[in-house]
Amino acid sequence: MIDLYVDIASFAHEVDELIRAFMPEEKVNILKHKDDASLCNLRIDVVHQLRDDMIYIYSKLTKDGQKIDESNEIIEIDNMQEEKVIARRQLKNAFKRCAYETISNFTDRELEWGILTGIRPTKIANEMLDYNMRENQILSILKKKYFISPSKAHLLMETVSHQRTILSQNHNKKISIYINIPFCTTKCLYCSFPSAIIEGDSKILDSYIDVLIYEIKVVMDAILKHGYTVQTLYIGGGTPTALSPIQLERLLESLEILIPSEVEEYTVEGGRPDTLSNEKLSILKRYGVTRISINPQTMNEETLVKIGREHTPYEIIECYNNARSMRFNSINMDVIVGLPGEGLDHIERTMKELYKLSPENLTIHTLAIKRGSPLRDRVNKYEFVDGNMVEGMLDICKQWTKNMNMSPYYLYRQKYMLGNLENIGYAKPGKECVYNVQMMEEKQTVWAFGAGGISKVFYEEQNRIERVPNVKNYMQYIDRIDEMIDRKMQLL
Repeated sequence: MIDLYVDIASFAHEVDELIRAFMPEEKVNILKHKDDASLCNLRIDVVHQLRDDMIYIYSKLTKDGQKIDESNEIIEIDNMQEEKVIARRQLKNAFKRCAYETISNFTDRELEWGILTGIRPTKIANEMLDYNMRENQILSILKKKYFISPSKAHLLMETVSHQRTILSQNHNKKISIYINIPFCTTKCLYCSFPSAIIEGDSKILDSYIDVLIYEIKVVMDAILKHGYTVQTLYIGGGTPTALSPIQLERLLESLEILIPSEVEEYTVEGGRPDTLSNEKLSILKRYGVTRISINPQTMNEETLVKIGREHTPYEIIECYNNARSMRFNSINMDVIVGLPGEGLDHIERTMKELYKLSPENLTIHTLAIKRGSPLRDRVNKYEFVDGNMVEGMLDICKQWTKNMNMSPYYLYRQKYMLGNLENIGYAKPGKECVYNVQMMEEKQTVWAFGAGGISKVFYEEQNRIERVPNVKNYMQYIDRIDEMIDRKMQLL
């Protein structure tokens, strides 16, 4: 365990995240006061002083009360006289840089993503491009101010370059819609989503769909009266195709009425091939779905059994071919690197099989051992590869995506990821998922329906997002639906 004291308390969490990125096996005890007694032999202090129009920031690491390492940074007050949000960000990053250097020296390690602990690193690069900064300037800042490695900095720039065309078409009357189906047929080992396990067409599913359609109808009526147009429609979960054919058709039939036909992109996460029958594929096609996901996670059968996926690689291939025969021309597939028991040869085998299929989108996830997942509860039962091995796996995936004529177009990070790395979405030219970009970059309003959905209302003039969450529990969602609707209506 490591004691941590940060004299600006609101920065402590992100310094904590940095420590755990360097030393994931350690727990961090955040001290509220500088003089609190240390409970551990290791302690990190990050503090600041104002002196002579300067802000002095210090980071110190002690072991058994003896100083081991320290770092410091100086910021001129004149450089802080900008918008409060920007100035605060500058100060926070200086705290993180000092802490990073101290921990890096102590562990003799560097992090590929430097001081970044947030979900959306692409937002930093996009913001700098919005200020008309040149690529070489941005790369220099990413290295000097954020300590990002050259390879990740170039990945970031390549990713945002493919987002700019999509983002440039935004206007304040164009929105996206997300619909959440929080049900699955089984619980995967790595999954932390609050989805319920269901069987067939249970009555609770019928009730959920009734309420979901009601929420969509009331809110969409108000949205359309305000002159908004829907750019993308995305049905996710959970596993939307866990619904029975009758339930699925009832939902899609309602959406056909409630949401205008000019939607540019219509995605349904099929997810598991064992839930995506030919009958359901036919329903999706009939109601105008333009993009689907068929997610193997791995093409190694022994791993599929281990992680609780009740399907085989053969079923993935069969489902994919069936979708192609019905002329679905935009198919996404997901892969997870770092699954228990897998090494470089397993990833090579998976990517070789997916290359043969040639989907339009491929999302490469780094395994995250997340709170709320069965994996987190059983973490001691498995061995996991180290960060260098995971990086090697990502490199294999990257090479195969190049062979498939794909480029990175969206990127995000999560807590507790192996190697503190990233998730990357790749796409063939012109096949980027618009919703994924809008959702990740937060430059467009996204109205979310269903249990666990979080609406994000974008205010362009202030460049800010206001979140409107629905309750996560589907039973509470059903009981409190009028409250969920009222939350949204207040912002319309």
